Amino acid sequence: MAIEEVEQANARFYKAFEECSTAAMDQVWLQADWVRCIHPGSEIVVGWKEVRNSWAEIFSSTKSIKLSISNLFIKVVGDMAWVECLENIATFFEHGFTSGQVQSTNIFLRTEDGWKMIHHHASLLPADVPDDWDEDILH
Repeated sequence: MAIEEVEQANARFYKAFEECSTAAMDQVWLQADWVRCIHPGSEIVVGWKEVRNSWAEIFSSTKSIKLSISNLFIKVVGDMAWVECLENIATFFEHGFTSGQVQSTNIFLRTEDGWKMIHHHASLLPADVPDDWDEDILH
């Protein structure tokens, strides 16, 4: 049962992410001064106010996001749970888009209000190297 609840909490996070909704993020995250978030290529963001502001900043410069999750792993130990997954993401801006894969770890805490996110860490994976890559170019 707990694994399914955590999977649902994780799905709510990615729905809020894909909808670019800070209001939905308010429901997903524990609003505490010690929660943490690491976006790809960024330093750690500490505290709910700052974490929320980081999402608001991302959403304000984004026209839309399309993502799917794969390689899902969930582990629950007592009132803590973590989710590892691969984010397959495309982000659309006013003029153009980016896409890639991001390896993510999401940590949840069981509260009276259900499972709440307390940590999100996302690392951009390198793009595949083409088969015809010439390693001599580096030497």
